Order: sequence, then C-alpha cells, then structure tokens
Amino acid sequence: MNKNTFKFLSFIICTFFIFALMPAGLTKNFSSVNTNSYEYYSYQEMTDLLKDLQKNHEDIMKLESLGKTYEGRDIWMVKLSDNVESDEKEEPGILLIGATHGDEKISFEILIFYIDYMVKNYTMDNIDNDNDGFVNEDPIDGKDNDNDGQTDEDPSEERVRNSVDNSQIFIVPMLNPDGAEANSRKNCNPNSANGVNINRNYGYDWGYYDLFPAQYGEIWASDEKSPNYRGPYGYSENETKAIKMLAESVKINISLSYHSGAEVVFYPWYHTTAKTPHENLFISIGEDMAEISGYPLWTGTDTVFPKPGGTLGTSENFLYGEHKIIAYTVESYRQKAPTNPTSVYNTCFKNVGVHLYLCEKAQTIDNEKQIKSKVFDTPFLRVLSLLHKILH
Repeated sequence: MNKNTFKFLSFIICTFFIFALMPAGLTKNFSSVNTNSYEYYSYQEMTDLLKDLQKNHEDIMKLESLGKTYEGRDIWMVKLSDNVESDEKEEPGILLIGATHGDEKISFEILIFYIDYMVKNYTMDNIDNDNDGFVNEDPIDGKDNDNDGQTDEDPSEERVRNSVDNSQIFIVPMLNPDGAEANSRKNCNPNSANGVNINRNYGYDWGYYDLFPAQYGEIWASDEKSPNYRGPYGYSENETKAIKMLAESVKINISLSYHSGAEVVFYPWYHTTAKTPHENLFISIGEDMAEISGYPLWTGTDTVFPKPGGTLGTSENFLYGEHKIIAYTVESYRQKAPTNPTSVYNTCFKNVGVHLYLCEKAQTIDNEKQIKSKVFDTPFLRVLSLLHKILH
C-alpha cells in the first residue's frame, strides 16, 4: 500500500466514525464523505427539503408562505408543534429568523439544521448516544455534565419532544431568499439602486432619523447605494411586512434573529443605551444562552441618548417595542459563510441547545416579564417612552 492510498483510507475511516457518532438531524453536507468544503443550501434545495420534511412529519410540521419576494420566491415559515394546525394561544411562541442579510449564509443553515434535527428526533426513543451506559446525561448545554472531558455528546431526545409538545416554534430560515441567491447583504428590490437593507426597514423607531440625523447616519441610511440603505419608508419591503404580519397574528414570547460576521448577542435598544424595563430579564436569558453557545452578551454602558452610531429599523427594536417580545440579534460566526464543515456543524449543533433552552424558558417568561427592572424605571426612560409614542 503506497502512502497516498494509506492517507485516503485513513480519511475514509475517520470520516465514518466522526459522522456515525453524530446525532440525528444532519443536513445534506454533513453526511458526505467529501467534507473538504461545506456547500450551503440554495433556496430551491431548501424549499425541496422543507416540503419533503413536511410530507414525512406533517403531524408536527407545517410549511407556510408569508408572501413573495420581489423576484417571486416564497418567504417560507415553518411551524413546529404537536397540534400544528391549531393556534394554541395558551402555549408560548418562539420565533427564529435567518438570512436577513443574504450573504450571511450560516444564519440560515443553523435553522435548516434545527428544523431537520427536531422533526427527526421527535419520535426517537431516549438513547445512549455516547455508549457509556447512561441516557441523556450530557444534553446540549455547553457543559461537561458527565465529567468525561467532552460536552454535549449525549443529547436528550425527551427535550425535543417537550419543546414541540409545549411550545409553538415559528422558524423563518431564509427571510431574504433573493439576497441569499445573489449573495447580497440587501434584498433585490428593483426600485432601488442596490436593494434595501431589511434590518434597517422596520419602522418602529424611524422618527429618530428626523430628530438626530447626524448621530444615526441619516445621510447613508437614505443613500440607495449604501449597504445600510433603509428604504423609502418603514415596512416598505415584502420581507419586513412578512415579519410584521407574523408578529401581529401569533403569540411570540422570545425571538432570535441570526446574523454572522461576528460572535456576540445584542438586544434592545439599538438606538440608545437607555435600558428597557426588562433589562434584567434580557441579561439573564442572554447569559444563559452564552453558556450554551459561547457568544458573549453585549450589554452596553451608561445611559446616553441618542447612542452615537446607533442602529434604527432593526427587527429587535420592532419586536420588543411593538410587542414586548424578548428579542435578540445573534451574530453566530466570525465569518459570514465559513466553509469548514466541522465549524459549520458545531455552530449549528450548539444552537440547537440554545433553541431547546428557549422553548423551556418560554414556559415561565410571561410571569418573569411582570417583574420589571425597577432600577431602570427612571424619568429619563419615561421621557424616551413618551418620545416613542409621539413619533408613532
């Protein structure tokens, strides 16, 4: 046996053992022997997969279009629930959004992976994934629960069932499919020079451009060629209209909007460092997520209004400002579209743990939201709330 043949056989054997030990719920690329470079789902491949998964798991999965993009693509929304055709108002809702920026590809891969993982593990018996004689003793939580030097190697199938049975999970894996296909940050609105940045188009806080144009970069926000062009008016885009409609029609308690290009978690407010009345809850949940994912929580500094360089028109400001949803932005990887298969898999897998945690946390969040952060309930904050009402 020559040296090259030995290397190839070694690679095949190692690949087999690595992927044989992975939990169920793999996207097409992780199960391939050719794992030198990860290939992301195209819009059509994702659509085909989602339709196939719904066909095979229609008892817990529903696929619905929230509308069409400018290029005619459906904005798909997946609902996971044990009574998937019913609006179970008594159950908490989780909203997960990917590909707001189309070139941030791992943001949608995380959610495709999650959908696949959930439907395939829902009916599975609890098993001993790491073959150590114990079952479910090392769930996906970023910790070495069985003290064997490894983390998350024996995930709990029971947590999957509990999440689907006790919550309603709404997933928009590719909010900006036109941008994803064009590998573009913005959408493909033909009425603007280079499209619109969807995450500047939510209309909740737009009035601050008029009050503080210099601080919020109104010049570049109004420039059609800018990567952060906000559009002609709030909710002008089909994609933001889709999220607005969804938030107004179903009960949502917690939301994550996935991005990439850094590794950090943000929460409202984006336009000021003033604290929300639920600051303590935002921090508590954010720190719990950080233990699982490793993404640090950005909490800001002192109370200043407005925040220099603050961002207006984000989904988090809209979801929290209009609906009091505990909403975060998750910057999920330091590259927009990593090509190392192991890096992609690890990122997708650990965020499954985040989503399972949120489904559990959502069971008590309504009660916790009643306990506001009194330390932040200042006259300044009340003035800020009054400004919001005037501007809207």
